[in-house]
Amino acid sequence: MLMWSSTSHAHDVMSTFMERHGFRVTRHYGGLETAWRADWTFGHGGRVIGVNSEMDALPGIGHACGHNLIGMSGIGVAIAIKAAMEAQNIPGKVVLLGTPAEEAGGGKIILLKNGAYKDMDVCLM
Repeated sequence: MLMWSSTSHAHDVMSTFMERHGFRVTRHYGGLETAWRADWTFGHGGRVIGVNSEMDALPGIGHACGHNLIGMSGIGVAIAIKAAMEAQNIPGKVVLLGTPAEEAGGGKIILLKNGAYKDMDVCLM
């Protein structure tokens, strides 16, 4: 089971960080209280590149599964894709999903059922 306080804190910190890097953020996204979506668009048309950013902690174990590292890596990847698109003048969109409840809650399954991945041409993790 996910640790609510850790994931709630990650939701707030990570979504605010993405706003500061020019992404439009939707908090409490896709039917999950601690999920979020950060969108950034450049130009018109192009592909939509998705990135997952997991964020879980387990009771009594904490971040033993590495979701904290996956979460921060996803943020780095999304910001790097944004920078490359700007530098090379490549139109498109970057979507970063903060995906909680990976260990016991089926976070990505819930997001998938609620259409979170529908507009993406590809999604990385």
